Amino acid sequence: MKRLFLFFAAGFLALSGSAQVDKTQLSLDVSKTNEHNIQLLSGYTWKRTVEGFFEGEQVFLSLSSATVGPDGKPAYQVIDKSGSSLKKSSKKQAQAAENIKNAVELVSKYIFMSTGQLVDLFNKGTLSVLNDDLNAEAFNFFSKGDHIKYTYDKKTLQCKTQVISTLLNGEPVKANVSYKFVDELNTVDKVVLEMPAKKSKANITNSEFAKKL
Repeated sequence: MKRLFLFFAAGFLALSGSAQVDKTQLSLDVSKTNEHNIQLLSGYTWKRTVEGFFEGEQVFLSLSSATVGPDGKPAYQVIDKSGSSLKKSSKKQAQAAENIKNAVELVSKYIFMSTGQLVDLFNKGTLSVLNDDLNAEAFNFFSKGDHIKYTYDKKTLQCKTQVISTLLNGEPVKANVSYKFVDELNTVDKVVLEMPAKKSKANITNSEFAKKL
């Protein structure tokens, strides 16, 4: 039944006909899939590595242990943290490291949406289908000037990628998010974050997933 519905939705979106797809039902289906992944993720621990760079030089490195918190979103406990590869960081490097940490926190709210936010994305955003991909796109979603595009497998409704453009203190932050499977769990693999105006970037990697005992 779900496959039949998705086939009909894909046909509608591809042809842009006059019939209306039930965007609310589709959003609920995607949210249900996402909730299932969060439930699976709560049974795991993993490591998150954040590498921050300013003008091509590493200014920030953080390794954290991670698990799902009471709010259903990842919670991190820093294991190891270091600054610039130089013995003494300059003021610019220290500020760049702080900017990177703030940008990582900002982008995280786009990556880990609540059920209500996902419903809003599908209800208010633009949906399109290309081959096996279902795309949900929105502008000015969390704040004025942002733009997000999330790509799902149209059959399984599992997330494949997220492209996020937003602003931090009025300056652009861009992030490309890729997903992977760990057993049956669909979860974030890597995030590549860029702050062009700040000449900064960050690489975020999730690894060493292990089931809780």
